[in-house]
Amino acid sequence: MEKQLDTTKINCDRKSTNRGWIQQNHLTILQIQPGTVFSQYGKTLCSSMITQILRRVNFVLLLGITTAFLGSCSKNITQHGITQKEPGDKVERTDSTTQEVSVLNHGKSVTIDTAARSLERSISPSLIKNPNYQIIEEKVSQFYAANAFQTKWLFDQAPSTLYYSWNEAIRNAAFYGLRPDDYDLHQIEERIASLYKSAPVSVSDVSNLDIHITEMYFLFTTHLMEGKVKSPGNKNGIWIQSNQQRGSMQDVALLTEAYKPEQLLEGIAGLQPSHEQYQKLQLALQHYRELQKNSPANFPTIAINGKIKPAERNSAIPLIRKKLSMHDLKVYPMAFDSITGIRDSLQYDNALVDGIKIFQARHGLEPDGIIGEKTMKFLNQSFQEKADVIAINMERLRWSVENRTGNYIVVNVPEYKLRAYQDQNLKLEMKVIVGLSSKPTPIFTDELNHIVFSPTWTVPVSIIKEEIIPKLKANPDYYAQKNYSFYKNETEIDPTSEVWTDENVNPRHYRIVQKPGSDNSLGRIKFVMSNDMSIYMHDTPNHKLFSKDYRALSHGCIRLDEPLRFAEYLLRDQKGWTHEKISKTVEENNTAAIHLKQHYNVYVEYRTAWVDENGQINFREDIYGHDKAQLQQLYPADKASNGYAGI
Repeated sequence: MEKQLDTTKINCDRKSTNRGWIQQNHLTILQIQPGTVFSQYGKTLCSSMITQILRRVNFVLLLGITTAFLGSCSKNITQHGITQKEPGDKVERTDSTTQEVSVLNHGKSVTIDTAARSLERSISPSLIKNPNYQIIEEKVSQFYAANAFQTKWLFDQAPSTLYYSWNEAIRNAAFYGLRPDDYDLHQIEERIASLYKSAPVSVSDVSNLDIHITEMYFLFTTHLMEGKVKSPGNKNGIWIQSNQQRGSMQDVALLTEAYKPEQLLEGIAGLQPSHEQYQKLQLALQHYRELQKNSPANFPTIAINGKIKPAERNSAIPLIRKKLSMHDLKVYPMAFDSITGIRDSLQYDNALVDGIKIFQARHGLEPDGIIGEKTMKFLNQSFQEKADVIAINMERLRWSVENRTGNYIVVNVPEYKLRAYQDQNLKLEMKVIVGLSSKPTPIFTDELNHIVFSPTWTVPVSIIKEEIIPKLKANPDYYAQKNYSFYKNETEIDPTSEVWTDENVNPRHYRIVQKPGSDNSLGRIKFVMSNDMSIYMHDTPNHKLFSKDYRALSHGCIRLDEPLRFAEYLLRDQKGWTHEKISKTVEENNTAAIHLKQHYNVYVEYRTAWVDENGQINFREDIYGHDKAQLQQLYPADKASNGYAGI
């Protein structure tokens, strides 16, 4: 088993955890420990990280001031660290109060001439096509009105301390799974370097650039709160995005009230989701970005013929051993040949088998130690690909409901798992079967409100067209003994009397209903949700399929491995619905609908990377291609993020 970096014993509240500047301190720990548990980090570690970043801000600030002083004495910039307080230098607040602001050696803020530049129509051309441009324009306008139309980032002699905090936050955008280049960082740095070369500076240029920095600040914070991806679905799959943070002005209030670097940095960190899973994924992201940076860029793709079983010898074993060691930060030494006593680099020995089993389990594969096609596909993924998958799963957490309370159900489609929670405590877990890649289960939020015992099944028109009519063309008697009722224009018919070979047969003219029974496609129980997509959860007559690793096998609905157990859980608080009564109701084969007194929110999710309760990072196959499609929006110019190793 892997040795683990245990940070779970360090208690950490939300505020300190959100100071998410995981830089060299934590990465150094990751590099020297074999195997990593990605769990919450402590107050001491968080405080040291934010102190470190503030020291960097102050160093950059001092360097900039010193350079400006040597280059132009006429600016009268004093040594950094000496605070000048200008009487009467005040900024208006949104609550109509005023606060005296000390000017830290950068001169004074500049008043923006709104007559010359209307803030409502001032958005930069580069943002016009951005899907967030309207909300950013509104935020910019609200902020400057609250700030008495004074510049925030740039003063008349030098950038303010807050500018360097903004600069450092954007430089560390990768920590949140975002990219610094999306926020014009280098262009802004170049413009600032040019701006302060001459004295006095152009008031108009200071104002314009200050507004642009504000735009980029709000673009960054909007991405941090709401996410960057705006079209999560793809041509085959429905993804209904739910975002409670959309339109939030929390970042406007933060910028208005921030006067010190630590206020801005801590505030920005506090804008990200407070979800514990998000924080753990941040640690995992930093870990894999570090592996990406320190690993050979040209590590070869490992090819095998067939399968490699334990104790076999294979020429691919040395590369497999090396790649797994890089993944786990653990050495898998070669075994000794039992006859010669010499290390055998080609033998698939027990230690390596154990490592492969753990790797397989973390990727949703049967942990049998047999190296096959799926194991190799995951092993051949680059560390950049792994990191990008983590980043897109962090992005998805920005869209999700953070504070889930009461009773609710979560179905993670790529994991093929359902979990039931009560007040965030896991109460029940089971395997599920989800839609085929060609008929994907929609990703959405719904409500479960009633159960149907011994349900009928009305066959969807698509299945009538694609499956039933072709079978009847081949054999008109195919459904004679299969418990189906056929209706044409709402009149019951005998399917053997229809001419199914007629090219003009219209599937919409038929309604086909399967009666209750052991062979019913919905099984014995149906769990009904309120959506208009005809998506629900149900039993199945074929439970053998649950033994498979790959379970994207349905027409879109969610099949349950233990429907009786699930029904018993949902009815546990309804008088009289004991295990015996539920079993008897099912056996009677009479259709009965039972409304639940307690309605359950159902979250059908698509998570392909997460940190489990043991602190281990898990990955799953991108069965519907959502990772690939969404990464093209998260990192649109990064072609390396758009071609995965068959996963």
